[in-house]
Amino acid sequence: MRYQQSREESAEILRRALQLMSPHEAGYHPLSYAVWYEHAGQLNPPLSQDLEKLIAAANSLTDAEICRLHALHIAARDVEMFELAQRELRELIGRTEQDTAEAETTLQRFTDALQGATERLRSEPTDSVRALLGNLLSQAAQVQSTLRTLHAQLAKQREEVAGVIERLERAQTEPLRDPLTGLVNLGGFRRALDGQDDPADLTRVVLLAVDVDYFKRINDTHGHVIGDKVLMKVAKILGEHLAPEDVAARIGGDEFVVLLRGKTLSQAAALGERIRSSAQRSLIVHPDGAQFAGEVTLSIGAACGRTGDTLETLRHRADAALYDAKAAGRNRVALAAELRQR
Repeated sequence: MRYQQSREESAEILRRALQLMSPHEAGYHPLSYAVWYEHAGQLNPPLSQDLEKLIAAANSLTDAEICRLHALHIAARDVEMFELAQRELRELIGRTEQDTAEAETTLQRFTDALQGATERLRSEPTDSVRALLGNLLSQAAQVQSTLRTLHAQLAKQREEVAGVIERLERAQTEPLRDPLTGLVNLGGFRRALDGQDDPADLTRVVLLAVDVDYFKRINDTHGHVIGDKVLMKVAKILGEHLAPEDVAARIGGDEFVVLLRGKTLSQAAALGERIRSSAQRSLIVHPDGAQFAGEVTLSIGAACGRTGDTLETLRHRADAALYDAKAAGRNRVALAAELRQR
């Protein structure tokens, strides 16, 4: 989004935004600045409404809450603007090509009619008629040549527009992706869910909640570089085990979620076991080449969607199963309680 405020107005909005940010737990980072800036400047009423509800319910807002607000009210809005620009570009080039094709067709009909008239007039040839028809045919040929050149130029412009659209598509996905792992973030995950034939129907999906065991200990013992390598490795393993219709996301810290479409609970549990086993066999290497001394294990909770579920209720049950896996000793897959009873 392009902000229209002057330098002085922006400075005043930023001053108010910093005052509003200071009591909260969320860090001073670009996503946080954007959320509070648009709230302080009254630039995004839906964002302000959700933000004020959260403030009323909690004394201090976390990074997770701020990131969720950014994904829902800023990144999603910008994505919609990009999509609108894409559609308009495609429609423009399509209309131009159609107009050019119609012009070529009309000119061809005119040329054919002119040539027919020429044949009929040959029975009474005169120098003046012959010259007139020759001149008309010559001009028609020049127009046809011009249109052919225009058509070629349009084809080249179409390639350029395709390049612009590709850059727009990359730009629209960047706010929805986790820069470390390349997986979608929570906003991207919600968007993928919205892309289902019936986004409100979660009865045909299984959700896996995935957590790296003792991740804080890994960071504290081996440093954040190794911690980042662990997260990237987990993301790679998830990608290797998922079908094209499945979606994996990093939603914060060492927390991942996986949406499985068209799978039974037993199939999802078996997939979770394969993911867990692959992670346990992983080798993480220090920057100096030394092997990371210690296993990377995952705790995984699985929950099936049911009638009336929202993403939040489904996540809540998958998280509950994840906590069961951790309570049982970690490095295992657990199923949501109501599913174990079936």
